[in-house]
Parts: sequence; C-alpha cells; structure tokens
Amino acid sequence: MRAAFLLLCLLAAGCAAQPSTTQPAPPPAVKSAAELPPLGPCPASSWKPEAPPPTASAKVSMVLLAVGEWARFGRQVIVYSTDQPPRTEQRGVKEREAPERIHDYWASVDRPDRSGLDNVPWSAAFISWDIASAGVPRDLFCPNSVHTIYVERMVERARKPGAAFMARRPSERAPRVGDLICASRAGSGTTLDNLNRGAGHCDIVVEVKPGWVAAIGGNVGDSVSRSVFPLDDNGFLSPISGRPVFTVVENRLP
Repeated sequence: MRAAFLLLCLLAAGCAAQPSTTQPAPPPAVKSAAELPPLGPCPASSWKPEAPPPTASAKVSMVLLAVGEWARFGRQVIVYSTDQPPRTEQRGVKEREAPERIHDYWASVDRPDRSGLDNVPWSAAFISWDIASAGVPRDLFCPNSVHTIYVERMVERARKPGAAFMARRPSERAPRVGDLICASRAGSGTTLDNLNRGAGHCDIVVEVKPGWVAAIGGNVGDSVSRSVFPLDDNGFLSPISGRPVFTVVENRLP
C-alpha cells in the first residue's frame, strides 16, 4: 500500500510539473469598415465654443486659432522627411505644463473629466476644439475624440449638398491652407477605402511653400506643434517616414 501511495504521489507531481498548453488569447483584430455599425447623427452637445477671432471667414479662423495655440505652447517645430526620422528643431510647452488648456480641448468633445495629466491622446480633441471654435456648425463638422471618426462623418456628409470638407486621396489633392492632413497611426490600416475607426492623426495646414507644407496639430511631441512635411515638384505630399497619410481633407469653408 505504501509503495502504491508513493507511486500515485510521484505521478501527481509529474503532472503538476508539466507546462500549460493553454495559449494566451491573441489581440483583437482591427475591424474592417464593413463590420462596424453606422455612426448615426451627430450627437447634441452643451459645450459652448470660445469666441472666434474677428474675421468673417471660418477657414481663416481655423488657421488663426491653430497658430494662436501653437504660440501659447511655445512654438514647437518638428520637421519630417521622406527617409529620416522626424527631428525637433524647437521645443515648446509640454502637455503636463498646460493641463487646463488641454482640458478646454477635451470639453469640446464632451470629456471635461480629462486634461493633459492623464496620458490620453488629445490630438483629435484639439482639432475638434479648433474647428468648432472657428464657428463651424455641427451639421458640417461633428467633433469627436477620434480623428478617423470625424473623417468618416466628413465622408458621409460629402454625399449631401453643401459639404464643407471633402476627403481626398493624397495623390488627388495638393494641400492648401485650411486643409487637414490625416494619417493612420499605430498600424491601424485606416484608408479612405477602409474607414475602420482606427488610430489616426490630423493637422491643420497653416502655410504652403514650394517644396514644403506646414501644419499645426495637438499632442505632437506632447505639445501643440507645427509640423513641416515635404512636397514634390507638383505640390503633392511626398511619402513621409513614419506618417502614412491617407487623406488630404479639402476645406471648402468661405
């Protein structure tokens, strides 16, 4: 009996020592646009935009607001190239040094509980704050905390008369002042043919010169930054290292 008991103990110990064959669950795959439910109408909001700059042009207001916020954050400049990592030529105020201002951006997408202290990406909140504060009504632009969702709404709105924003392919639209330059991010695979609501980023074009375009966006280098992107000889965006642009959004506002 004692021998049999010892044998059973040894067998049990041997089983316990075997490694688990259970594999960890794979990360959820990014859904395709066809798998997503419709967005529906733009939800109402109680947020009141700040007073726009004294100009009759909403497009100019967008640009002036972006430039003003860039100055507020210390005028950080980041230069992108086709074959080199981006370089920061001037450093500005970081998000943790201006949490109350970033809180204002978050309020525009109905998230007043957030600020620059919680490490949540706020670049889409910045763009939403800018466009709404320029006086653009919600039936022409619906603020959102996700870039690719407000771009998807732009695409939907473009099917109706009077659209203010038209999402173009980078090969179809040379960026102009007031346009948006939007890229997919973190391997989301978002394109105009697959608006899957993945991670993305957009900047507002504020200056165009031969060979380059400058655009301002939030949460770039943890600040409001002016990014400089290369253009080809025809004025179209050149392929940008680490920034897969999927659309240049034409701004048709007056």
